[in-house]
Amino acid sequence: MAYEYGSTDLGIKNPFHIEGGIHATRGIILSLISVWGIFNVKGLVERGLHLEGWLLMGVSLLVLVHGLTVSSSGLIQVMRFFVGRGVPTSLAKNKAKSELHTDEPNVVYTDQDLEHMLQGRKNITISEPEGWFARFIHSIFPNLLFLPYAYRNIAQQLSQALTQSIFGLICFAFAWFSGVSGLVTLINETAVLEWMAIGLAIYFVIVWAMCSTPLSRDLQAEPSALSVRTITVCVAVSILMPVVLLCLDQYIWTLPDVAFPTARYLGIILILSCFTSLFGFVLLAQRGRLVNPRTEVAEMRDNWQESIHPQEIFINFENIVMANRRFKEVPNRVYRDYDAELQEEGSNDKGQFSGETIQETQPVNFPLQLSGLFIQARLLITIVGHFALFWAPASLFFNMYDFSNLLRAGSSQAFWGLMPEALGTLCFAAILWVFGSILVKVAHAFWAEMCFESLIVFFQCQGTYTESRLSTGTGIYDSLRSENVLVRSSMTPWLLVSRFVTSSFTESGSDNLEHPRHILEMHDADAELEKITQEVRGFLDNRETIASIRNMKDLHSTANIQQVNSAARVANAAHERENEANSHGQDIDHDRAIEYTGTPHKVTSHPYIEPIDENGEQNSES
Repeated sequence: MAYEYGSTDLGIKNPFHIEGGIHATRGIILSLISVWGIFNVKGLVERGLHLEGWLLMGVSLLVLVHGLTVSSSGLIQVMRFFVGRGVPTSLAKNKAKSELHTDEPNVVYTDQDLEHMLQGRKNITISEPEGWFARFIHSIFPNLLFLPYAYRNIAQQLSQALTQSIFGLICFAFAWFSGVSGLVTLINETAVLEWMAIGLAIYFVIVWAMCSTPLSRDLQAEPSALSVRTITVCVAVSILMPVVLLCLDQYIWTLPDVAFPTARYLGIILILSCFTSLFGFVLLAQRGRLVNPRTEVAEMRDNWQESIHPQEIFINFENIVMANRRFKEVPNRVYRDYDAELQEEGSNDKGQFSGETIQETQPVNFPLQLSGLFIQARLLITIVGHFALFWAPASLFFNMYDFSNLLRAGSSQAFWGLMPEALGTLCFAAILWVFGSILVKVAHAFWAEMCFESLIVFFQCQGTYTESRLSTGTGIYDSLRSENVLVRSSMTPWLLVSRFVTSSFTESGSDNLEHPRHILEMHDADAELEKITQEVRGFLDNRETIASIRNMKDLHSTANIQQVNSAARVANAAHERENEANSHGQDIDHDRAIEYTGTPHKVTSHPYIEPIDENGEQNSES
């Protein structure tokens, strides 16, 4: 959707100021370090260290590109958060005339889905978890079921990575026990256990790297959960692994001794994994305390007998009743447009009708009541995550001489002697990068959530109608009358009103508020239902069935016609008396028979217009 400017502020602020500042600071510092490294290349070359100079130049350029990329994305988060008139994304396809030109590819629901949710008092957004592991996690954390999909995905990924790490430790314990218990002889005299520890560290890095994938706003299926078959195979492999490695060492290729501080890096992995899991679940638990998964709807059903055309009901509901509920004059979202669908039954003067509409008022942003623990934990993991992502390339930059010494090794013995130090640098950078990415992803999700509140109205009206003619104002001798075609409708209105709480995860950039918006809560709106009913009833009660006079000129002309009709009746009566007298031989005084002077009466007041004087002009001072 293109940006649509409006002078009225919708009250939506940039939620990424703090996170963007930390993000940009990391990129700027890395860029400055890389520039400093590039200026030091000349000194290395002057000392004859050409290999070190080329290595420093290459690493500095890589860090510079990375730093500029990070700083630019961080600055975008700090910049202005553009909010157009059409945000956030509609729940379903918006069929309002003012929005037919827009394209919203991220709508989640259809108008049928919204109708089913309102009528059935259910929320189809809250879906059942799939797989035994997902069910296990949702059983431990019941409120997780009512959180947005992104949080549920984070919970499942963290839980699975933590579970797989614990399972890896158990498998390593089985392997170590099979070696030290005597099941595999001579294992303590070889480097089998050291290589198994290295394999465990690599396994940990792979498991947590799978957890650092980008944030998903859609509910993911269970991500490669541990099945019973997988558990059985892993236990069997962990028990047989020492035997396989020992056979490899004894009969095929002697495993070299490893002077590698595996225990140190295993400790770093366990500490970071515990920190990530702990603070991730603290944030999820604090967010889960704010859920209120209601599915309440206010309802009105009635039967009305009114003299009104069915189409006027929907026109008034669309253009008056719902327009009164706009937020800052922003048009409502129309998910189902009204159509009376008149059907004649045998003749033109009777038939049946049916029509309905579904509309949503402009979603209004409201901040969540976050606890102090939530705010502090979110800020902490943001700082720790970005610091880890800063220190990972910085450690490679400051320890690049480990790789230059490895490249300068003149013998295999020297090469293998320097290998553990270079591998240690790579391993430390990889661990920091993996866990830093996870922490930044988790923190970003809790910065990005934005909740909205809106009113959803479903209005349906069915019934029958008949047409008849109504004439008023005709007397015995009068010729002035009003004739109207009267439509009598027997209708059954059905009104459902609910206040929806929805959630969307925003981003910085052109598509900041155009991501999917999901329904979290449905609250009844009895007060709004009562107001809407009163407005509709007020419109029906104040309508006019008979055509009336609403200006002074028509009223004056009508008075003249009335006087002419009165004079005609007097003349007609005199003529009849004269005829009767002639038949009896009596004389009639014609001058006394007709007493009409021809002077028009003065009209002084009318309930709809101002008084008028004898010259036909309105007197505003009366």
